[in-house]
Amino acid sequence: MPTLTVAAPECRIAATVRLPRSKSAANRALVAAALAGDLAAVPEPGDADDTRLLHGLLHERPAVMSCGLGGTTLRFALAWAAVQQGEERLVTGDRALLERPHAPLVKALAALGAHVNGLPNGFHVVGRRLRGGTVTFDSPASSQYLSALMLVGPLMEDGLCIRWQGTQLSRPYVEMTARVMRHFGAVVEVGGTHIRVMPGGYGPKPFAVPRDWSAAAFWFQVVALARDAEVLLEGLVDDGLQGDAAAVLLWQDHVNTTVTPAGLLLRSRRWTDGPEPVVDLTATPDLFQPLALTHAGLGSAITITGLHNLHLKESDRVAAVEAALQVLERPAQRVGADGLRIERSVKLRSPGAHVFDPRGDHRMAMALAPLALVAGPVRIQDPEVVHKSYPGFWDDLRAAGFRVVG
Repeated sequence: MPTLTVAAPECRIAATVRLPRSKSAANRALVAAALAGDLAAVPEPGDADDTRLLHGLLHERPAVMSCGLGGTTLRFALAWAAVQQGEERLVTGDRALLERPHAPLVKALAALGAHVNGLPNGFHVVGRRLRGGTVTFDSPASSQYLSALMLVGPLMEDGLCIRWQGTQLSRPYVEMTARVMRHFGAVVEVGGTHIRVMPGGYGPKPFAVPRDWSAAAFWFQVVALARDAEVLLEGLVDDGLQGDAAAVLLWQDHVNTTVTPAGLLLRSRRWTDGPEPVVDLTATPDLFQPLALTHAGLGSAITITGLHNLHLKESDRVAAVEAALQVLERPAQRVGADGLRIERSVKLRSPGAHVFDPRGDHRMAMALAPLALVAGPVRIQDPEVVHKSYPGFWDDLRAAGFRVVG
């Protein structure tokens, strides 16, 4: 398996980075545009693997929709296929994807009138007009179940009501879904414990996919660990669509941010190690890896909670971070059922010849790379995994002065 070695720049980092477009926003917009009958309404969806794959499936409408490793891709494709009247499909993906939990979505679709049957190699779907109605989720493991249903809700005869009880993981992604749907003319109400979607369908309207705040988090990590860096994230704005804009607050002790006409300017901030922060990432779990490894690299303590479903992502993300911390000899311990505490330590072991395995997880690979700033060269296995969300990541590191060889 290919390996990359990442080494720190020899000069001060002063870079301009053009982030990828948000695959989360793009995927939602593509489904809405497809249901409106005009995929061209999303002219620049971005080049993340998940987005390109979903765009191709919605454009080609094949009888076998193979979704690779994309959880969002498969769940959105299931819901889309369920409302394609009279059309029969197999929605499938790689084995690792099929092993992730999809049953709650299948059960909810069936309750709303869909014909979806689980098979060993995927899901058999016969599209029909769904009657709609009410479904209940109690602390669902993924907000993608709700978003998938919401996106097809306008095509249901009676509309859709979702009762959302218990822990609400990744709520900003549900609110993103609602905003994208409203852009295409749907009527959606998101309350504290319920979501209502009125029947009526969509209308085509051009949608500009924004730059990705989830990808920005890795540059917050770079700037924090570099201690003296300046990075302009070109075109990045906080328009309230992406919950991961919370990065500004989560890294505020280490990174100064300035809104400029060209984008968001990040500068390293001098800091003193004060009280240990306790951070709840229930709403923004995708920020876990870069935030945890920022504090690991700085030697500062942090307790991170809200990690309820991270074992169900592309990798077990908490276990993957723990494995990296063990290599770096950074003490950490689990806190309750959903947290991790990284202890304060001045010692950070160089990984030397160790090869980090991102475990098939794009976010893990990207969070490991900035450690080269504080731990010496970092070797990362399976570097192409970043193509899932940020295909240009290694090139952008090189342009910022990192030595990336593989």
